[in-house]
Amino acid sequence: MVDDGSTDGMSEQIAKRFGDRVRVVRQPERRGKGAAIRRGVLETRTEWLLFVDADLSIPIEEIRLLEPRSGEAPVVIGSKRAPGSDVKYPKARRFLGGIGQSLISLFVVSGFHDTQCGFKLFRTDVARELFAAQKIDGFGFDFEVLFLARRLGHRVIEVPIRCEHQIGGTVRLSTYVTVLREIGSILWNRVRGVYPRR
Repeated sequence: MVDDGSTDGMSEQIAKRFGDRVRVVRQPERRGKGAAIRRGVLETRTEWLLFVDADLSIPIEEIRLLEPRSGEAPVVIGSKRAPGSDVKYPKARRFLGGIGQSLISLFVVSGFHDTQCGFKLFRTDVARELFAAQKIDGFGFDFEVLFLARRLGHRVIEVPIRCEHQIGGTVRLSTYVTVLREIGSILWNRVRGVYPRR
């Protein structure tokens, strides 16, 4: 568990309740979802790791669709937009998400139906390589990591999944504005030669 600078005492409660079954890693200040996941990836000790959004809008059982493809690629991602997916989202969110995905395809990385799906399976050695190179601390880490996977020559397989909107999620209209800024940050990082090459 990565505690991203929280002040509510949750990490202490987790450590107390689960003891040595859960390793708690604390960041001194809040930096964002991308930074927390990067820290978690770099601390992971297993051969494979799975990202799953905490609201479980994508049922954990969908791992059965990703795992069989892991022999073909070190990165297997769920997709809410690929043909065959089953998504129950409000129309406004689907519309805004579609615009965001179009911009990501145009300016960052193309060839994916859905870069933002919170259900991704990585071989850990490849995940460490990608996350050690990524810079975005916010939601844009998703498409930045896929951009890096392509840039560094790692195959990525996209698998349609089922997903249902959950009330109380963290995606807001402001999230889409932030993603636009993060697209700009990635473009600027490319111009400055920040990212490694294959």
